[in-house]
Amino acid sequence: MRRAHIADVAAGFDGLVPVGWIKSSGASVSGTLSAWDQGQLAEVPAGIGWDVVRMGRHRGWRTVDALRLADEHVGPVLVAEPYVEVLVPLGSADGWDQDGVTVLAAGELVPVPPPAVVAPRTLGARSWIVPPHDTLTDGAKLYEAYAAAGATLIAGELR
Repeated sequence: MRRAHIADVAAGFDGLVPVGWIKSSGASVSGTLSAWDQGQLAEVPAGIGWDVVRMGRHRGWRTVDALRLADEHVGPVLVAEPYVEVLVPLGSADGWDQDGVTVLAAGELVPVPPPAVVAPRTLGARSWIVPPHDTLTDGAKLYEAYAAAGATLIAGELR
């Protein structure tokens, strides 16, 4: 993907890719943009500038929907088989006691597509439900939405 193509497709960013979330992770912004320019996923480390909460795909989509229905701010959200990953402020998911949730370890690499790759489009079987910008989802609100989404599912649908 050429950088110009990314800018053309990412009209919601006025042609500019937000990079604050990349910088805060400690990843190389130029390396990330270069990987995207070559049509590849970039790898950025979790647990340094923000945490990543990973949940099952079905319940994860329902969680994002619950946040939107509650008119809550939704920060960057990735989708991949078989899960959804939500970027939250560092430490805001510490102590979660919800089944089916993992908080990625500090330094664990997260493969990310360019912001223009929004579901249903994919790159390397990954896409954004909510493309990255420089604000994150509130961890407490995500916890509440995840619990609410779980309450609406029957036991056999939790995966």
